[in-house]
Amino acid sequence: MKNVVLLGASGLVGSNVLTELLAHDQVGQVTVLVRTPLQLNHPKLRQVRTDFTDVSALDSLGPVDALFCCIGTTRKKTPNLTEYKAIDYGITMAVATHAKAHGCKEIHLVSSVGANPKSSNFYLKIKGEVEEGIQALGIERCFIYRPSMLIGARNESRPAEKLGQLLTPLFDLFTFGGKYHSINAGVLASAMCTFPQHPGISILHYREIIALI
Repeated sequence: MKNVVLLGASGLVGSNVLTELLAHDQVGQVTVLVRTPLQLNHPKLRQVRTDFTDVSALDSLGPVDALFCCIGTTRKKTPNLTEYKAIDYGITMAVATHAKAHGCKEIHLVSSVGANPKSSNFYLKIKGEVEEGIQALGIERCFIYRPSMLIGARNESRPAEKLGQLLTPLFDLFTFGGKYHSINAGVLASAMCTFPQHPGISILHYREIIALI
């Protein structure tokens, strides 16, 4: 049975991943790292409360078989670019480094279509830097998911994204199932939790993600 660590359990993708993992017959325990405890009880669920300022708090993780990184913020929530990077890059890398030290052989990272460490777009640049950092850890199996527009109901209000979701069916007609095609967060989570066995680094866009299901 797998001992899994999930980062970003309260977000759109992370909450769907949590549901999938708790129901998975190969998963024995899901450890979620949270600032505020989730209002959820489950025999497989273990909640570790941390503000991520002291990474030594992660030493209690115990053996880790797989890490799912679904954390992310927005410019609206975190307008300070230094703080933004500290969340998207800093927290992700700190947890991934500790997971590797605890035996982690498999990492699943939610990134974004267009991620590039050399991009002039701050969001895509950070996503690209996170991808580079995760790959540099040398984990046995590394899966990087690059979705375009994510479809699903968020706990927080994002008016621009809500409008985008409404217009997405029209935009999708012109993507021809390519990498800019939208994807439902639940579908992405289902694909991630198939635990694919491809060795090395796999970068997956829409078609590759759908093919996992």
